[in-house]
Amino acid sequence: MGQRDREEIRSSLLQKGFKEKGNDHDYFFLYINGKKQPIFTFLSRGSNYKSYGNPLLAKMSRQLKLTKQELLDLIDCDLNGEKYIEKLKERGSLSFSGTGKKN
Repeated sequence: MGQRDREEIRSSLLQKGFKEKGNDHDYFFLYINGKKQPIFTFLSRGSNYKSYGNPLLAKMSRQLKLTKQELLDLIDCDLNGEKYIEKLKERGSLSFSGTGKKN
């Protein structure tokens, strides 16, 4: 699956519509049209987690409702924010379009 740098992951998530909230970890929540969605993941701040390998990327892919390859595409910017949201809608992971109305 590969390995990805924590800062590369952070930057990509922020570009795709996620907003960051820090606590003991850096949490990333997906927002669509200003509305928080039930999709989130987090990055550890620890020095042992400057890069994410297969086990952590696999967990993150499940949290973001993606396959492992789709997650890599999201991080590497081969999958943009709009296409990611479309995938979530197709899979039923989002219950509305972000406008407050049911699909």
